[in-house]
Amino acid sequence: MNTSHKTLGALMLGALMATAAVGCKDPQVTQAGRKGRTVKANIATFDPNADVMLDLDKYGSERPDDYATQMAFNQAFEPMDTCVLAAKERKGISVERTLKGDVDIAVKLEPKTGKAAAVNATLPGKYDKDAKLKECIRTAVAGVQFPQYDGPPVVVDFYTELDAGFMEE
Repeated sequence: MNTSHKTLGALMLGALMATAAVGCKDPQVTQAGRKGRTVKANIATFDPNADVMLDLDKYGSERPDDYATQMAFNQAFEPMDTCVLAAKERKGISVERTLKGDVDIAVKLEPKTGKAAAVNATLPGKYDKDAKLKECIRTAVAGVQFPQYDGPPVVVDFYTELDAGFMEE
């Protein structure tokens, strides 16, 4: 492998390892009172520090659009609210009480399909130990249809409030 191929490989690996940070600190989510359907799915997690083998001939150089990715992530708000409501019910917490803190979510995108290949979620404080809530949040995010693009798989990061509460319509 000559020096230019090594440099190109290093640049592509660096681009792959970079994450697109997209955040939504104060989402405006309304709860319509509809029951969400229960989906049993196993979505993988991933090691964000793992070595990545990149086939330079397999992928283009495109990256997913940040705005379109954020708009797609917004599809997860209602299912995540359903997860929070179910957790409150399981623990005997009043629906009006807001669970404080932010959720950090990392999604490894599959470029050809726009689906999540894997989802990591870190919940605030003691809620991070609630396996059912965490799995429900991960599954809600995994159900999102993200934009397709011609490039390598990338990791996009999101953060949002665990429990945005509800607004009167």
